[in-house]
Amino acid sequence: MLFFEKLFFSIFVVSCLVLFDLLIKFKRPIVLKFNFALIIISIGITSFLHSIDLYTDTYVFYIIFFKAIVASCFLSIFSILYFPKSRLWVSILTIILITFTIYSLIYNNNYNPAYKLSLRSQTLVIVKNERLLLPLYLKVARVLIIGSFFTTFLYFFYNIISKYRLNNIYFEKIKKWTISIFVLVLSMIILYFPFHLLNDDYRIGYTLSCILYLYVLLIILYRPNFLNKSSMKISLGDNFKRESEFAVNELDFINEFFTNVYFTNNEISLETMAKKMNVGTNDLYKFIYYKYSMTFNDLVNKNRVDYFIELINNPKYLNFTIDALAKEAGFSSRQHLYKPFKKFHGGNPSDLIDTRSL
Repeated sequence: MLFFEKLFFSIFVVSCLVLFDLLIKFKRPIVLKFNFALIIISIGITSFLHSIDLYTDTYVFYIIFFKAIVASCFLSIFSILYFPKSRLWVSILTIILITFTIYSLIYNNNYNPAYKLSLRSQTLVIVKNERLLLPLYLKVARVLIIGSFFTTFLYFFYNIISKYRLNNIYFEKIKKWTISIFVLVLSMIILYFPFHLLNDDYRIGYTLSCILYLYVLLIILYRPNFLNKSSMKISLGDNFKRESEFAVNELDFINEFFTNVYFTNNEISLETMAKKMNVGTNDLYKFIYYKYSMTFNDLVNKNRVDYFIELINNPKYLNFTIDALAKEAGFSSRQHLYKPFKKFHGGNPSDLIDTRSL
């Protein structure tokens, strides 16, 4: 058992690192960040509880509760990314599931003393025969709730697969990640049903739990990069078809952004650019991501870096300092230049200037 305690503690440490990565890198939408964070925290807490308390049954209620949270969060993530119109239904289903879970735990704790003992080997992903001594109406409600969750997952799965071949920019970047999530969800659905073989051998249950805990954390850690910076509602199934018409006139954008070097304006933002072109911010965001495969901020910084390099090679700016050149290119200071420069060019700006002077 000591081996599993150490293994669960290692997963707890990994969950802390993944949570730190999410909090630092993920900007918005906040609701998506919140759901990812809840999953990480749930896995972290249950892993920690397992690492210190594998011999007793005092932690089982927490694990049952966190299982409901993880299932709800995954369903919510699907609705946010793919089916925004289903978010109300998912929210209602989540409230019902968590309320029922809490009530059933309280009910069994009061009226079924053997309940906690029956959950001794319970984990987030392995289900033991729970011996729920619930009234008939609660048993029916339990079946309906679980059935609703599985049906909703299958509905999402069917609709995503049916749109799998769409020429969708976001979808192209998220396909493999989506498949990995569905592998996880299907695994959890399969393991949700009580298997006596798994229940009788705690080593199998704990091993599978550790594997799936780590798998979930890796899915979140290696999420598509654009999710970290998306400021819009993402509907991967219905938006961004290549044949769609954009509200933004490409020639107007090129003239304003590139010809008039508007990217050097240190007050530039997606909102100010959209207002200048008299279009919606959402339309402008779609246009830029479709045409340039990057976010608005990355497009601005990339062109500022390119412009900075042009200035360095221009004899007119031979005696300008790095700070002055950075401000000329649109950066507020030389400190704000370094990170974009390294990202889009590599190296250090001063090295480039030193090379010029040779």
